[in-house]
Amino acid sequence: MSVKRHTTYNLFGSVVPILISVLTVPLFLHLVGDTRFGIIALVWIFLGYFGLFDPGIGRAASYHIARLHEGSAKDRESIFWTAVVVNLSFGLVAGVVLYLVAHPFFMSIFKMPEAMRGEVIACLPWLAAFIPISIVTGVLSGVLQAREWFGVSNAISVSLALLSQVTPLAVAYFYGPNLTWLIVAILLARVAGAIPLCISVARALPLGAGGSFDWSLVRTLFSYGGWIAVSNLLNPLLTAMDQMLIGSILSADAVAYYSVPFNLVSRISVVPGSLSLSLFPKLSRGSTEDGRRLASEAVVGLAAVMTPLVVIGITVMPIFLKIWVGAAFAAHAAPVGMILLVGMWVNGLSYIPYVHLQANNRPDLIAKFHAIEVVPYLVLLWISLHYFGLVGAAGAWTLRVAVDALLLFGVAGHLDDRWYRVLPGGVIVAIAPFCAPAEWSPSVGFACALLAVAVLWSWTVAPSLRSIVKAVFMRLLSLRRS
Repeated sequence: MSVKRHTTYNLFGSVVPILISVLTVPLFLHLVGDTRFGIIALVWIFLGYFGLFDPGIGRAASYHIARLHEGSAKDRESIFWTAVVVNLSFGLVAGVVLYLVAHPFFMSIFKMPEAMRGEVIACLPWLAAFIPISIVTGVLSGVLQAREWFGVSNAISVSLALLSQVTPLAVAYFYGPNLTWLIVAILLARVAGAIPLCISVARALPLGAGGSFDWSLVRTLFSYGGWIAVSNLLNPLLTAMDQMLIGSILSADAVAYYSVPFNLVSRISVVPGSLSLSLFPKLSRGSTEDGRRLASEAVVGLAAVMTPLVVIGITVMPIFLKIWVGAAFAAHAAPVGMILLVGMWVNGLSYIPYVHLQANNRPDLIAKFHAIEVVPYLVLLWISLHYFGLVGAAGAWTLRVAVDALLLFGVAGHLDDRWYRVLPGGVIVAIAPFCAPAEWSPSVGFACALLAVAVLWSWTVAPSLRSIVKAVFMRLLSLRRS
């Protein structure tokens, strides 16, 4: 199948969970309150940090299975079982470590009401048990992506998203906002998603070809996955440390004011994420020159799509948040969301060189860049929080992803004439926060004018986008005539 169709599947699997989240977040805030919502966000960040025990084998298995697309089914199965055994081993160790360190962590570091600490501590065994399941699930998802079973993978993702939102909401409604029950409900819903994944992998590889755990493959997987593991170790510091420091320096309420817009605007990454997932198997199998050409075209097309979307997001952010979560909450969250959206535009484009380097067997460069960025970013973040509060944290994150994008584009060989064509889109996005109206007023006209400029630029810069829009329009026209 084509990249376009796979990207459509991936978008569906990402957008529908976003819509579910948009509908349920106000309900969560109403049922559990700002403080409990912020604590749940902190717990999930803490849990995500134990992804450092993921040795990167899931991505490594996906890479090697993709390269064996037309190869031996037995070899593919051996890679799969080797990856599962290795990841399960690391996951069990991670679960034990989490259980040992979580108690002092939540008792002394995060600021929260004392009554709620006990609710969090009570769910620690469940959090520990979830870790190995989560790490093994990464292998299952990677197999489906390598085999280009994007339709099945995203159907499972949508079902899991619905279950993960509805289950804790039901618990909060019928049994109250106890954090223990809420967190356990989310964990059990996510575990349920592993069942259809296992069934799908058995068909996609397929299993039963005679493959088994192979010690000789362990080194092969680690030579690639080890660098992914380094990124997994550093990514929580680069993507979630802002919320951790907000919880330590400011308050749990401030975490909610930051995490809600961050989680909202980060949803736009489904566009570059969907495209990069579709590109990864093809880039892994293609030649270097073909891969560079495909990646460069993807950057321009992605910028053409992202620019109007980000401009819309920035300009409607204050009004949307006021309607969605209330004026008091929006007063804190809207400036954060607008600044983060500027960073999301830059970060979105960097998905392409990121996946291109992984497909070229160079995940080491990505890990090295992350290592270089950690200390300067944490220093900048600490200073920004103390002097500028939540807005400073958003600005520090945006600056960090801009530097990261330049490094990735440089080493991937995308800093050519084609890449520079996307710079006007960046200028348009940078202007957008100054045109965002706080309420319905004549200033809405400036936002509409900027959006028109963004759409016009996108139409002219990406011929491939024009052809897709024309094809869709002609198809709709033919359906109407018939």
